[in-house]
Amino acid sequence: MEKIAVYFEKYANFERKGEPCSIAVPFPEGELWKTDSVVIRNKDDRAFPTQPEITAKWPDGSIKWLYIDFLADLPANGDIYYYICFDGQRSDYRIDSFSWDYDLLINSGGESFAFEKRLDFSLNGRSGYLKEKWEKIKDGEVCCTYKSRGDHDGFMDFEITVTAYRECPWIRADYRIINREREDYVFLKCLDLYIPNRGEDRFTLATSNYLSNFVTGDDIRKKIDAAYLLYDANEHFAEVFYGTFFGDMASSHSGTAVSVYQAYQNFPSEISINRDGMRIGILAAEDSPVRFFRGMAKNSTVFIHKHRGASKEEINLRSLMFQMPDKGTVPAEVFERSGVFPDIFLPKKFWDKAVERSLIQKLDSRGRAYGFVHWGDNIDRHYTNQGRGMGRPVWVNNEYDFGHAALLYYVRTGTRRALDSMLVSVRHQMDTDIVHCSDDPMRLDGQVTHSADHISGKVEISHMWTEGLLDYYHFTGDREALDTALRLGENVIRQLSKPRYKQKGGVNARETGWALRSLTALYKETNDPKWLVPCDEIIQHFYAWKEEFGAWLAPYTDHTTIRVPFMISIAIISLMSYYSINKDEKIRAMMLDAVDDIVENSYPGTGFFYYKELSSLNRNAGNTTLLQALVIAYELTGDPHYLDYGADTFRAAVSGGSLALSFSKTVDEDAVVISGNSSKGVGQSFLPLMTYYTAAVKAGIKF
Repeated sequence: MEKIAVYFEKYANFERKGEPCSIAVPFPEGELWKTDSVVIRNKDDRAFPTQPEITAKWPDGSIKWLYIDFLADLPANGDIYYYICFDGQRSDYRIDSFSWDYDLLINSGGESFAFEKRLDFSLNGRSGYLKEKWEKIKDGEVCCTYKSRGDHDGFMDFEITVTAYRECPWIRADYRIINREREDYVFLKCLDLYIPNRGEDRFTLATSNYLSNFVTGDDIRKKIDAAYLLYDANEHFAEVFYGTFFGDMASSHSGTAVSVYQAYQNFPSEISINRDGMRIGILAAEDSPVRFFRGMAKNSTVFIHKHRGASKEEINLRSLMFQMPDKGTVPAEVFERSGVFPDIFLPKKFWDKAVERSLIQKLDSRGRAYGFVHWGDNIDRHYTNQGRGMGRPVWVNNEYDFGHAALLYYVRTGTRRALDSMLVSVRHQMDTDIVHCSDDPMRLDGQVTHSADHISGKVEISHMWTEGLLDYYHFTGDREALDTALRLGENVIRQLSKPRYKQKGGVNARETGWALRSLTALYKETNDPKWLVPCDEIIQHFYAWKEEFGAWLAPYTDHTTIRVPFMISIAIISLMSYYSINKDEKIRAMMLDAVDDIVENSYPGTGFFYYKELSSLNRNAGNTTLLQALVIAYELTGDPHYLDYGADTFRAAVSGGSLALSFSKTVDEDAVVISGNSSKGVGQSFLPLMTYYTAAVKAGIKF
């Protein structure tokens, strides 16, 4: 096999030796079967410590996705290439670690870290106690990861995951609380990590967004709250970077620093240090406690750095790297060749500059929100103004799988903020938008629809699917994302047993189409045929729908049965995902008949499709979902005439617009909101726009 280039763009102004890095790489079916010879090399053919992990396989058993941890030497103020090679021989080095009962000791080669049954984390003043022994999640020549679970002296469950890297004097600790209490919600005042003073006499804490601001003294404190954020001018894409927030206790020969990952974005946070020790307030909401609903979870990340009396400037550099680590990218051709994504890839020489500007502007100009339970989501003003939150802000809950849309943009362009946007939004989905505890089996592990408080809405087959969760798993190696997707799939199957999903047409056709999309994605991920059983039933539902009405019509008012083009398109798109598994000619014919029908009956000659086929509703609509249905017809027939019907819709969707971004901030309840469009629009439009754009360019259509 040919080696694969991994590109690191110019970043930090100092050299990094043995820097922990990772990369996710897909492979075509039948190409790679083992990881024994996978190794990372530089341009001089020097091999670096490499730890590959298979995260998905093809039906024939060959490797579909690899997640690779490795160490790299990265230059100051310069870019560099590394290479994934397939002719190596890796060492049997392992990080020295040992667990017994509830205790864990890790010696990374750079420093030792110990954990006991009673942790240094506490929630609302109640210490966290382990209830399970440590489980080794991964182990290799680059890093090791352990996980355990417990509760806070009988209150609220938690999971703790600790990762150490070879010869690095720090560890990453992920602390995830899960609300399984009986009340509808509890008030959270504080989530703390406390580090006692072991004789250190030099105390420092730091904040930043441009240059770092250091505070020193014998009793120091700094809080990140709404007022701080409102008046803190910051122009970074916050998914990628906001600034440092660390505390450090040191002496001339030793010290411990703790950095809170994305502390500003997950405010309120606070650090206080005095002669007794250092309190890291991961959540510092004593003045205005956070309502944390039953079924919610929240993951928080800290980096604990032991050092040998390093200066505050040295600690600051490492803390900044924690906030924005080096990330490599592989060429778009690697993703295209693997066949794991739709056809969204165009060589740059064929890019239309205006279209490309529009695509990235859609991603960049969406709204955002800071807050402990809000970061990774945004308020949808359209839903809010409709009154769906009864006067309160309605959170979009990342519907239409915004994370997957952002990831698709990343794999075709290598734009880092698109990748980081996926990571942030899907992390929020995993924690906040999926119900982790409920007495109702129809609600347990389900995705909540857009609603106030994120979790107050219904659980049903909705605008969210499983692809973003699977993307997160492949690009982080975090098994929790895969497990969440599988549990969500089980919830979808339970939902399909409801009588409403046995009806034909209308909303139920849209929702069963969404179910088909989630379940086929899980089959492609796992190759487990159980996911296809309900898919086969849905296919029969579509056959019956067409047979009953003669076309995919939907009852609307008591006296009408009409075409709803965008709902029909959702059904077509979902059927295509199943057709990629089962090339049944009847399915192909059904999809083409559906496209031909909406072209014939819902395209009035204005260049746009009707919103709905009824005199009171047949206004022009620019729903981009139709574009993907037209692309499917083109792919199935090779006839570019289908693409002509979408030309005006596409042009309208990518036309003009200012390149300016909004930095306007307001406080809405307990969130600091950055103005912008709902991420729903990005999630809904990105894949249709990119597939249409790619198909049209290849078909010779000019914009």
